[in-house]
Amino acid sequence: MLDSDDNYSVNSDGFHNQYPQGLENSDNVAISKTITSNIITRTSTILSYIKEDNKFAKTQVEPNPSYDPNEIIKPEGTASYSLQNYDNIGKPIVSTKRKNADLENIKSAEYNEEHDDEQDEDDDEDNETKKSNAVLEDTGEYNVFDIENRPPDKGFWAWTCAFCVLSINTFSWGANSAFGVYLNYYTTMEYFPGASMEQYVMIGGLCLGLSFIVCPITVSLCRRYYFKITMSIGTGLIFLSYWLASISKTVIQLIMFQGFLMSIGFALVAGSCFIILPTWFLKKRSITQGIASAGAGLGGIIFSRPVDQIIKSYLDNPKYANNQHEALRLGISWSLRMQSFVCGFMLVISVILIRTYRPLIDPKVKEKPFIHELYAFLVRFDILKQIPVLCVIFWNMIYGLAYTILLFSLSSYATSIGLTYQQGSNVTTVQSVAQTIGRPLMGMCSDKIGRVNSTIFFTTLITIFIFFFWIFVTTYSALLAFAFLVGFILGINWVNFGPMTADIVGGGMDLTHTISMMMFTGGFPFLIAELVGLKLKRPEMEKPFLYCQILCGVSCIISVLVLLPFREWKVKRILNARRKQFLPKLTFDDTDETTNIENETINKGQFINEKAENELNRLDKMLENNVSSYLLRMFYPIAV
Repeated sequence: MLDSDDNYSVNSDGFHNQYPQGLENSDNVAISKTITSNIITRTSTILSYIKEDNKFAKTQVEPNPSYDPNEIIKPEGTASYSLQNYDNIGKPIVSTKRKNADLENIKSAEYNEEHDDEQDEDDDEDNETKKSNAVLEDTGEYNVFDIENRPPDKGFWAWTCAFCVLSINTFSWGANSAFGVYLNYYTTMEYFPGASMEQYVMIGGLCLGLSFIVCPITVSLCRRYYFKITMSIGTGLIFLSYWLASISKTVIQLIMFQGFLMSIGFALVAGSCFIILPTWFLKKRSITQGIASAGAGLGGIIFSRPVDQIIKSYLDNPKYANNQHEALRLGISWSLRMQSFVCGFMLVISVILIRTYRPLIDPKVKEKPFIHELYAFLVRFDILKQIPVLCVIFWNMIYGLAYTILLFSLSSYATSIGLTYQQGSNVTTVQSVAQTIGRPLMGMCSDKIGRVNSTIFFTTLITIFIFFFWIFVTTYSALLAFAFLVGFILGINWVNFGPMTADIVGGGMDLTHTISMMMFTGGFPFLIAELVGLKLKRPEMEKPFLYCQILCGVSCIISVLVLLPFREWKVKRILNARRKQFLPKLTFDDTDETTNIENETINKGQFINEKAENELNRLDKMLENNVSSYLLRMFYPIAV
């Protein structure tokens, strides 16, 4: 603004600057400086709000007793606020003496009186009791169960368990990553004369899809019996299925052993891992899940090349030069036997070492018939009616189409553009290496910037790679680059679907129900994805996989859109929790201490009240139930 009397301009900081003689009466210059100053001030204020909201979202939490983000969460205790810490959004020192006090309805005098009494009582408590009873800020990020039954997040057995799950994933679902190599030989060299492509594809679909569908049975068994018994049975089935597949005489036998029986083994040995890790970790759930899920890529590294080399060693053997079919049969048989011994041995070691932080057995479950209890697992309407749960379920289902096609089709795509079997196997290996490196790093990124944020970002990135890279790949080097880039971020669903589910329902018994429903529904896309992808293949076209590539890209786009309402829900919870933190400050008053602000002496309590009121007005605006506020929350740049 321009001061016409003294030819002074006043900037946003309250300082006076005198303009040169030629500009002292220039309205244009004054207006321009005022607009610029207002823009800078406004931008700085918005960035400050975002910074503080993110800082708040990354703090620890106190019990959150409701799934409803519209409910103002009641704090666990009564808080006292230090004026000196206000610039840091006043982290409260929380007392647990007054449980579930509604600070919004406490009058100022009553609050101060109770605060003084409680402070005296707290001074008499020893440090250990204070530490065990301390409840920190509510950010709306986690579920109440995880805070009341806080996982250790560290320790020898916690990390041993994480690496046991890594090993289990490596030698169960991870070992199945080599199926792309088998599939290439099955379909191009007619392993069983007269067998159709659909029959071979069904094997891979059963291994991945049916194992997911059967996982609710695994979880139910773990609630009735000691979980290691279930996992040991699964280990035995995996060993047996590989061995029986190696001596199969017909394609139906191959489907039953390498597909059906193996999927049951995968479900029994690896299905319970989804509910074991969240009991050990809270803040580090994504990074540990990333480490554990890296087993899918590690299995590909361990088995893809050896399987291909065993098969090729027989095909290239002069002894079988005139009988390539017999060479192929022997090569596949011995590669399957190799997997049976390696997987069986490593799974036995992992099952021996793994343990849970909390018991999985529920004594009440044994009183119910198994079928009734299993049905209850899949029809928890109180969980299914929650919008965030539905968002994660549908995201997992839709993304599963793109995941399965990209996982199993690159080797086949390599041969479709004129590459050799060995080059196709190398592509699969590179993809597996990328998954092994990428999944732990995606877990670290998810814990840093938020699980929902990272899931949306990486899925969008996969969409870009599909439409602007994969469609135009025609050379070996380009396909290797694509395999590495996509493989690096492809397993984002394995990294985050468990932790995101636990953030909604907690790490207790509700998690077992929700994970069961999610895996049951997510298994169907895995079951049919590869078959759909190969059905869309058009050998007569210049780009045989074009329709398949379009399906993958569209699936990724839709899965991102499905997650946006879930993101809005999480942001709303965080903003509600942040709003709660400012309620006590409206009743705070301190007439003894004053401060000088812009040459005016005001009471510090008054300053706090004004700041809290402004902050509450901003949060109330963002929490309004209208379209603009909904969209603002959906895309608000905060770590969730």
